Amino acid sequence: MNNLLIKCENLFYEVVEKNFLKEEKKVILENLSFDILDKEIFSIAGESGSGKTTLAKILAGIILPTKGEVKYFFSNNFHSNKISAVQILFQNNGELINPYRTVESILNEAIEKSGINALFDSVDKLLETFSLDYSIKKQKGYSLSGGQQQRVALARILAVNPQMIILDEPFSAQDKNSVANLVSLIKDINKNFGKTIVCISHDINTIRNISDRIMIMKEGKIIEMGNVTEIFSNPQNDYTKFLIKASELELSAEEVKKFLKEYEQDQRNKNS
Repeated sequence: MNNLLIKCENLFYEVVEKNFLKEEKKVILENLSFDILDKEIFSIAGESGSGKTTLAKILAGIILPTKGEVKYFFSNNFHSNKISAVQILFQNNGELINPYRTVESILNEAIEKSGINALFDSVDKLLETFSLDYSIKKQKGYSLSGGQQQRVALARILAVNPQMIILDEPFSAQDKNSVANLVSLIKDINKNFGKTIVCISHDINTIRNISDRIMIMKEGKIIEMGNVTEIFSNPQNDYTKFLIKASELELSAEEVKKFLKEYEQDQRNKNS
């Protein structure tokens, strides 16, 4: 059984929005409590605006929750600073790649920063792990394709040897072959390097193939959470059922509209 790695207790994240002369409080995350286990692939799914990326930033220590607590249980073999033990790859991975530096210098710097905790002793071994041709070493960031940028950015993250890697919408705007290759790579990083992976995506059909557990979010709340097999074979929440059917293209446009209308009315009734 995997050890506890992160424990989130009653997380809230609120912002104040100015509307003409009024200030209104907007709740982005509401009372989230869940655990992440060491060496598991834990996926967070939900539509745009459900709070997934905000939660990712909290887990990575980029922002703090308004209320609640995130407890880290990192191994002493990793960095003593809990934030450096978590690395995040945002959807716009090109921001991690300096357009005017060579791939070799970018990856070398990451290897050097890892110090005694280094997983790799050369750029060539790192490129081999990510199925990148050695010739890419001399290329500069701006000359890389989107897929190459993503792999180099992920290689840079793995090179600094974090205990947990967060991937924010890694499968967006990719063709089927690219998605399949990335799924295989994520599984390899998890299995061969023992990394905990948190995968955030609206593509529930793809994360089904890589996840140990899945958490479904909507409007800043946890709708359902559990083992991937249980969630897909016996979903308990109507919204989860909707996401699964939609991902399998089993819903017509009329069914989608009807479901969303009924779901929103149900939520209003619960809050009234």
